[in-house]
Amino acid sequence: MLFGEKKALEDISLDYLYSGLAVQDNIYNHDGTLLLVAKGITLTDASLKRLKRFNGSHHNIKVTSKLRDELINRGLSQNQKQQNFEKETGYSELTEEAESLITVSQITNSVPYEQAYNVGMSVLERIAVTEPDVLFQCINGLHEVDEYLYRHSTNVAIINGLMGKWLGLDDNEIEDLVLLGLVHDIGKTKIPMDILTSSSKLSASEIELLKKHAVYSYEMLSSSGKFSEAIRKGARHHHEKMNGTGYPDKLTADDIPFYSRITAVSESYDEMVSERMYKSAQSPFKVLLQMQAEQFSGLDIKLVKLFTQNMPPELVGKSVLLSDGTAGIVRHINDMNIEYPMVEINGNIILTNKDLYCVSMIID
Repeated sequence: MLFGEKKALEDISLDYLYSGLAVQDNIYNHDGTLLLVAKGITLTDASLKRLKRFNGSHHNIKVTSKLRDELINRGLSQNQKQQNFEKETGYSELTEEAESLITVSQITNSVPYEQAYNVGMSVLERIAVTEPDVLFQCINGLHEVDEYLYRHSTNVAIINGLMGKWLGLDDNEIEDLVLLGLVHDIGKTKIPMDILTSSSKLSASEIELLKKHAVYSYEMLSSSGKFSEAIRKGARHHHEKMNGTGYPDKLTADDIPFYSRITAVSESYDEMVSERMYKSAQSPFKVLLQMQAEQFSGLDIKLVKLFTQNMPPELVGKSVLLSDGTAGIVRHINDMNIEYPMVEINGNIILTNKDLYCVSMIID
């Protein structure tokens, strides 16, 4: 033990540390031989990363019993609860596989079919053994913005698979939809990162460059020589709109491939419930209302109706953070008032409204 420290030290998980925590006592490495954070320091994202680096592969740290009690009483942060939930359900493993696929594709400028197929099979297996409400808890949860592309690809693959099931499609079609969800945005690996992560309004030329990602996806999938035409065209046309105002080819209605129309619905939902550099995440209830009210112009209305009918039941029984900072459990969602569900708070059932509304899904 360093610096003449006399207090007995105890183990605690790194999960209890978070950015913004004002440390009330010294924090030592896993065996108590190295001071990692001195008393009085306020942790930041950068200092947390350094702390974890100096702690090596170990997940526990040493702290005084007083600090340990304080940290446990504070509990895990919502982000950490979400991360733990995703690890337990196997979702984190899926996003890691998707990240590897996207990284290889970016380096080679082509999409390795065998690797993509294997990731797709992992997603299908996870869908087969996991209840949809659990999958949506992963999709709807809080997460880091820099996870965007591989998390988004995973989410769209999952939602595409569920949409396929709701539509009653056969196994081969659902397999194609999942694979398409994984690779639909792969062309974004050719777009400059400063455009993808910009928090300010893009210029007209930057917007046009960003739009090229759909064509780049098609080209990268075509270069492998193994992806089906349905998947390649599904990626090319997932930003087309039913009224002909989409891109890259301004297709209309039934000229837009069926897989593209499904992926457009899946992508729209995930985009709106996810945090981005340029926007805040919206609650699933608000997104469903917008979809229901046709505010996502250009989507296939029949597919939107399918989604907004099948999605709400997956939110019942789940915990939500309300606008006044309290937490509750969703007990009922009225199709005619989908943005404001009935929520149980400390044993009382209340109908949320414009003054007290659901901000986000949370983990108990």
